Amino acid sequence: MKSLIITTTHSGKINPNLLPLVDAATKISDYCDVLIFGSDLATASIEAATISKINTVFTIEAAELKNPLAENIATQLAEIAKGYSHVLCAADSTGKNLMPRIAGILEIGQISEIVKVVSPNIFKKFIYAGNVLVEVESLEDIKLLTVRTSNFNSKHEPANQNAKIVPIAYKNPIHPHIKWQSENIVDKSVDLSSAKIVVSGGRSLGSKEEFDKHVRGLALKLNAAVGATRAAVEAGYAPNDCQVGQTGKVVAPQVYLAIGVSGAVQHIAGMKDSKIVIAINTDQTAPIFEHADYGIVADLFDIVPELTEKL
Repeated sequence: MKSLIITTTHSGKINPNLLPLVDAATKISDYCDVLIFGSDLATASIEAATISKINTVFTIEAAELKNPLAENIATQLAEIAKGYSHVLCAADSTGKNLMPRIAGILEIGQISEIVKVVSPNIFKKFIYAGNVLVEVESLEDIKLLTVRTSNFNSKHEPANQNAKIVPIAYKNPIHPHIKWQSENIVDKSVDLSSAKIVVSGGRSLGSKEEFDKHVRGLALKLNAAVGATRAAVEAGYAPNDCQVGQTGKVVAPQVYLAIGVSGAVQHIAGMKDSKIVIAINTDQTAPIFEHADYGIVADLFDIVPELTEKL
């Protein structure tokens, strides 16, 4: 068995999702390759080569991949995937767009958002908004997996010998009707997916100004990422990238502070693996307290400013 990890870069360096992907891949087989696609991959490929348990680092580097689109790389990656028994990608926006296209090209199934490797053929994942954990078996010759990286280890030891770096020529046909237009970075705070501390706010903040003052203010003090409920995002308090939940991002930080969050089942699905949950809410019957390690029944507009000041 041979596993292939497909990833991109992050600010010119290795993507933080690579380390938990390596942990997942090595639970499947002893042979693990990594393929990085994008532009300016020199630094990222060298970093990846120093990670233990990686055999070869393949790179597909081209100017056309500066802002990589799944439509412009899926065909070539599908061809490469034929040489492996398992192909893994993070269950982020890139992986959720890319892996189904590879599955369609190869005409095989895909297993989404695995949280545990039981055996090379059996994987665990959540269904029904995270309420049911099931085991799924795949009998495909090539198993395509997206991985919920927050459930795997992101630590690693340096390799005894650096992996080989092998460039692959970019030859994927460019899609004639799809092109990159622009990027608008609306939030420059700590990355939500890999943050050790997350401060989340709900609709009860009342306005974007109050959300920024209390949630972002506290997050800044803690060097934490900013999260939000779907209701807060839809109200315009925070951008879509901040949404935590079933239809947002799944996080598993060391500490999760839920400020004015009621605890709808869809939100709980995105943060229930947090190590320590601290909830602040005026409603003592709010569902969030059922999942909290520490709960404060009080007005957030009194508690959060005091906490921020003390920090």
